[in-house]
Amino acid sequence: MDLQYHDLRAGTSLSRRMGLERLTTDAQVALAITEPPPETRAYFRGRCLARFPEQVVAANWDSLVFDVGEAALQRVPMLEPGKGTQEAVGALIDSSVDAAELLQRLK
Repeated sequence: MDLQYHDLRAGTSLSRRMGLERLTTDAQVALAITEPPPETRAYFRGRCLARFPEQVVAANWDSLVFDVGEAALQRVPMLEPGKGTQEAVGALIDSSVDAAELLQRLK
């Protein structure tokens, strides 16, 4: 049951068979694949992955790990869902040349 809940295929989807109300449009889903929501930590994670993909070595719900050429990998904890928003870090990410500069500026 748990795994079947996540199956979205037309012929097997529980949500379709049960008549659950859909809250998003196909266009919103397509946009969410490439654009993180601007009001949560997902923005920081998504923008870093898009901007510095070669320097991100791991991404989780609560942290990002960067390889910026130092002896040790650099972990950025993201424990607060409301931090890392576009308003808080958008300009900082966009104006950083690379992940090393971003990490330096985040200190």
